[in-house]
Amino acid sequence: MDWIAIGVWIGVVGLCFGIFLYLFLKRLKFTEKTRIQLAFCFFFLCLGIGRAVLVYADYFVTELIVEQYLDNQIIWKIANFFVIAGLGFLILVSEYAVFKGKDYYVFIIGYIIVVIIAIFFIQDFYTVQNFTSGAVGFAAFIPISYIYLAIKFPMVRRNVILLLGGFLIFGAGLLLISAGLVTLLGGDNHLIYLVSAILQIPGLLIMAIAIKRMYFSEEK
Repeated sequence: MDWIAIGVWIGVVGLCFGIFLYLFLKRLKFTEKTRIQLAFCFFFLCLGIGRAVLVYADYFVTELIVEQYLDNQIIWKIANFFVIAGLGFLILVSEYAVFKGKDYYVFIIGYIIVVIIAIFFIQDFYTVQNFTSGAVGFAAFIPISYIYLAIKFPMVRRNVILLLGGFLIFGAGLLLISAGLVTLLGGDNHLIYLVSAILQIPGLLIMAIAIKRMYFSEEK
């Protein structure tokens, strides 16, 4: 099962890098280049880097044994730093879409502060997990922001709903392998990680389609 999961996870990594490259090249040709476009590009790039490191860490260093993560915190922190950074870019564009900077970016600033404390200042592995889980809690703003946009802007509602649906599928896969939930489920870690990878692929594809339509195309 692990080799099947590794293959699927490699597919996730390849998909992230492929979407990044596609959107980045689209941005270069786009007449009006925006920072939001760049933020979406960085989302997929960071996610790809983080997941690539995690494939190595999860299956070849720790073998999905929880106790092994205690002795390999550095590689785990490096990998999750990139994943969390990717989510940070998604939080940033979602916050901007709603508030246009009028809220002084309190969500992304709070997110960054919690992440910095967890990654750079906390040594206890379980405490780091709790802090990073708390930081990911800021990502709850993402679906809330898209629901708001779908209600307020009917002209882009279809693409916003598509983006929201993709994020929810991807988020479900991501949440499935969060440390606390894996422990709570108490099942086969190897199966849980495989299901997570399978869920993330369609989620990422749907998100990419919606993002391309909304931010990298003249037609909305």
